[in-house]
Amino acid sequence: MAKENDVETPHDPRPSYEKCTRLAAAGRHDEALAGLLAYLEDHPDDGQALNDAGTVLLALGRAVESVGYLEQAAARLVEGRGQALWNLAEAYLAVRRPADVVALFADLARDELLTPDLANRTAAQCLDAGDTGAAMEALLCSLRLQGNQEVLKPACDVVRSKRPKVAFFCEFDDTKFIRDIARHIGERFETRFTKGQGADETRQLLQWCDIAWLEWCTPQVILASQMPRTFRSIVRLHRFEAYRPWPAQVAWEHIDVLITVGNPAVVTHLKQTVPDLEGRTRLVTLPSAVDTATWPFRDRPRGKHIACLGYLNARKNVSLLLQCFARLHAMDPEYRLFIGGTSQDPMLSQYLEAMIGELGLAAGISMDGWQHDPAAWLADKHYVVSTSLGEGFPVSLLEGMACGLKPVVHTWPGARDIFPGEWLFRTVDEFCDRVVTDPYEPHAYRAFAERYPLTSQLRQVDDLFLEFERNPCPKPLGGPLAARPRGGNAGTSMGTFLDMATASSRPGT
Repeated sequence: MAKENDVETPHDPRPSYEKCTRLAAAGRHDEALAGLLAYLEDHPDDGQALNDAGTVLLALGRAVESVGYLEQAAARLVEGRGQALWNLAEAYLAVRRPADVVALFADLARDELLTPDLANRTAAQCLDAGDTGAAMEALLCSLRLQGNQEVLKPACDVVRSKRPKVAFFCEFDDTKFIRDIARHIGERFETRFTKGQGADETRQLLQWCDIAWLEWCTPQVILASQMPRTFRSIVRLHRFEAYRPWPAQVAWEHIDVLITVGNPAVVTHLKQTVPDLEGRTRLVTLPSAVDTATWPFRDRPRGKHIACLGYLNARKNVSLLLQCFARLHAMDPEYRLFIGGTSQDPMLSQYLEAMIGELGLAAGISMDGWQHDPAAWLADKHYVVSTSLGEGFPVSLLEGMACGLKPVVHTWPGARDIFPGEWLFRTVDEFCDRVVTDPYEPHAYRAFAERYPLTSQLRQVDDLFLEFERNPCPKPLGGPLAARPRGGNAGTSMGTFLDMATASSRPGT
């Protein structure tokens, strides 16, 4: 904590900064604090001095005052900020503000300063305050830091039992868009997941749950909107549902939140179908997201391998894809098109086979089928293409960009609101320009994908669930819809679990 050496003179009896730190180290906290406060009168923005003053105040038992100094220190420091955050966490615990400690966990973890002991003590205070959401985050964080704390696993079960019950509904077999969200929520709440389409099964699960997440705006949503309001409800609409009759049949005033995935053109059409939609439910934009950690980036040079990833159907506009590639292949036969997906239409499959032959492209196109490891499949590709007539917020493009592939995107409605214009094309000639002559910048594509991280999406989901947890729908008294009692003996067990976990996670025990 080296500082400029302030010379003590008869006219300036204040101790130097260094002397203040020596006094603090010697346990002479009152003298150290007086000197630090005098120093801060002349140096009010010195982050290290603010941290030291806050730490001394905490040692003197003046925790409320210490919080202000430590918050200022954390805001001003760059080097040494982690230590200030650690001190601030201890001050927050001293003034019984554990939820604020949870908010510091990510920064502390980045500086490798977060410990199971801190997480467990924070969880205990959160439970004392009745904040089961923050308690669960603290417990999960502790388990990630030290996975062998077996005593915490039943503790997590106890906390889940005190929280709302959650049901996920997905009317289609395609669950890839909801998988990460369901896994994340399942760690925090008691959760059930169904892909069933039966009305009786849907009703039973809606009666059981406190919060319902309905993936896709399908007839399941119509049914849910007609049920008694004993649960909070979230509907996520992707794209195609907006162009079907279902949204107009939903009793939207009985749906708490409608999530759309980020294409304003889809929302515009939806509002035309249901003109009073915004007056009947709350609209939330939750863009598609990508877990960049699972999509390895490579700063690849410009190449000649083009990828098209996903289901093939009439909307994917494969006739335009073939025409674009035919022109490119005529310019340079070394270009190759790789299609990783399956056709959903036998007529389309027949068309593809016939046109590839008619255009003489058999040597340039590889039909690779559905990809179970798309990251590996993309490793030797250079471009990821979309020729669709319409999309919501295409995850396959984000995934390709995360790997460093250049997106080449047909200008479907809403595309200009999502992607930079230099990645879009309207004509076959523009497609070829984007591939052959325009800049190739893998880091820029990765950076774009990083604007839509899975962690950010999950934080928004957490916020919705916490809001519903704090404002539940009332359940009828008695009968099959009666809510389970929350609390009771479980609270005593919880305290015992955390006492044991805190002791076992401290160094030297």
